[in-house]
Amino acid sequence: MQLSEVLAALDALTPEARQEVIDEAMKASDGRYMIPNPGPQTTAWFSEADETFYGGAAGGGKTALLCGLALEEYQPALILRRQATQIKGIEDEIARMIGTRAGYNSQSHVWRLPHGGKIELGGVPNEADKEKYQGRPHRLKGFDEITQFTESQYRYIIGWLRDAQGRRCRVVATGNPPTSAEGMWVIRYWAPWLDPSYPNPAKSGELRWFTTIDGEDVEVDGVGPHLINGEMITARSRTFIQSKLEDNPDLMETGYSATLEALPKELRDRMRHGLFDVEGEDDPWQVIPTKWVKAAQARWTDRPPEDVPMTAVAADVAQGGQDKTQIQSRYDWWYSRFSSYKGSETPDGPTVAGLIIKEMRDRCRVVVDAGGGYGGDTLTQLAHADVDC
Repeated sequence: MQLSEVLAALDALTPEARQEVIDEAMKASDGRYMIPNPGPQTTAWFSEADETFYGGAAGGGKTALLCGLALEEYQPALILRRQATQIKGIEDEIARMIGTRAGYNSQSHVWRLPHGGKIELGGVPNEADKEKYQGRPHRLKGFDEITQFTESQYRYIIGWLRDAQGRRCRVVATGNPPTSAEGMWVIRYWAPWLDPSYPNPAKSGELRWFTTIDGEDVEVDGVGPHLINGEMITARSRTFIQSKLEDNPDLMETGYSATLEALPKELRDRMRHGLFDVEGEDDPWQVIPTKWVKAAQARWTDRPPEDVPMTAVAADVAQGGQDKTQIQSRYDWWYSRFSSYKGSETPDGPTVAGLIIKEMRDRCRVVVDAGGGYGGDTLTQLAHADVDC
């Protein structure tokens, strides 16, 4: 039931009946820090997903959701912003809900609650800062404005989502559509809901299950367990829940919608309407414009051009381990898909050299990345075969 429907039903009651409903609601909420608004916020609150992305338009109550879950349901909790200076908004929201700042240490950014729980606030401005949270378990890992984080930061930090008592743990991310290319990973990660080209789209709030196969996220049918590479693996569930400004009546009454409507069109589409398929602006230091990349992808074909000889074959070598050996061919301006091989399938130089020679045509050049030392044996084998490398 949407909030607008609840308010309409309330308005339809007689004054006496309306007051009775309000009194009962106030009695039921006694002692609680937050009760989610009907609609998407309630759906996100009670979602069974392991990883929930609640977002879209600005003003949908995203930060309030994180703070409410941390206060009411899951402790110890960790709530992060990309920049530590940005956590003041989270501090203010928690203080508003509790009614005091007592128990908060502004130096350590740890909030010790009256009933004994703990909420930790923090930032990860640099890529390496994710390691500060290594080995620190929390029942809730919350990411406010997820599109400002890198994918590796997100994946690394949620690796320590656990509880010694076996209670339920959750990852909840909130945010608006990305405004730069750096945040586009979020659309890939929650592709069933956000990527219009995804072959099997999902509805808002629907659960989908994913696991990792050979380093790649793969959607699977249910929680499992699934037999993958000889092991029984349990999948993790994800969902995306669309939020709107209209779901937050207190903010709507302030006239905030007029502020969003006055934004430039691209920003208005993201912030007011929560659209994820709007072209973002490139970083000033980005060398190749994103539009050029997408145009090249659109005109690429799966077959090399006719009557054009192979120019080169390039290889990035993995000898054993979790990495992959990647081999790609080039015909002048056309590049092939990667031929990928597990590290276990390419244990030594002769094996990789054989795969490269198998792909070669027209006595083309061979390029091997030997910077880390793994390509050295391959280079030796190619030299013995009189291959120009």
